[in-house]
Amino acid sequence: MIVTQSNTIVEARYNLPLGEQRLILTMISKIQPEDEDFKPYRISVKEFTEFLGIDTDSAYRECKKITEKLLTRVINVEESDGLLQIGWLSAAKYIDGSGMVNLSFDPLLKSYLLQLKSGFTSCKLTMLLSFKSQYTMRIYTLLKQYQKLKTREIEMPLLREMLGIRVEQYKRYNDFKKDVLERTKKELIEKADLYFEFDEIKYGRKIGALEFHIFTKKIEKTINPPPNSPPSFTDVNTPENTAIEQLLLLIPVQHRTRKTIFASIVSFERKKGFEYVKRNILYSNAKAAKSYAGFINNALKNDWGLDWEVEQKIPVKKKVHEVWERQGFSSQKEYDDVMFQRYLVQIEQVKQS
Repeated sequence: MIVTQSNTIVEARYNLPLGEQRLILTMISKIQPEDEDFKPYRISVKEFTEFLGIDTDSAYRECKKITEKLLTRVINVEESDGLLQIGWLSAAKYIDGSGMVNLSFDPLLKSYLLQLKSGFTSCKLTMLLSFKSQYTMRIYTLLKQYQKLKTREIEMPLLREMLGIRVEQYKRYNDFKKDVLERTKKELIEKADLYFEFDEIKYGRKIGALEFHIFTKKIEKTINPPPNSPPSFTDVNTPENTAIEQLLLLIPVQHRTRKTIFASIVSFERKKGFEYVKRNILYSNAKAAKSYAGFINNALKNDWGLDWEVEQKIPVKKKVHEVWERQGFSSQKEYDDVMFQRYLVQIEQVKQS
């Protein structure tokens, strides 16, 4: 079951609680590539209870309240000629005695969900439904859109709008970082086929934007995995970790088992590349006197090895001797005096001739 949305919808601004977001994504996954129009998408009351954590004894009554609320949810879509504000759903029809409800998308969403040929992003429904945070769902989709490019920069105000974060929520950046970014990052590492690191871009003293570095993981299928265990994976970006192994061989033997050093090397190799880490390791090997771990971590953060690397590559120029040196004179003045006397002798010879 695949969830395919136009990138316009991926980047749209809306706020859906976790359960409602799961419901909408499940409806989208029911759309077939050949569909030319929306159909009423049938959802069972049982699915409602699973999505929303509703007590099964009051499921039917609670579902009606939820669909009524869902009919008021607005999505803000930036179109070429202006902003479109539209509801996700146009109708919810309960079928008496069936335990089912038919949900209908608003017709104005057709161009964003039907027969998409380009400019779309696809995600596996099972992965999206495994997330326990509405922010993980949205950030995962935003990163999936840029997975091939491996990096995405988003300004903070826009990111907050896309995630549906209200003005009064997470006013302090540190709260947003801890409760949204770090939790999402942890959940993606545990469950998803991609994860991220991020750099903070300052506008003056404030964090004005985030640069996400996107890394792909290969989910390994296991036979009868333990209950609730996260999927294991191998990192696709560093096959067999050969790059990391080569970098570790440059570290002095007594420091290779330090967890902080290993973590820094892995993180910066993914963000900055092999050569970046290599030059800072070599610089640390040459310059670190005390606390090797602290020194190399600071070198990696600040790229101390850059200027040092350039200096190592500059060839030593052989000294070019001046004319007076090559002809055996002790100074430029002595050379000039002798040459002047010779010039006078030549002038006298010309006169006599």
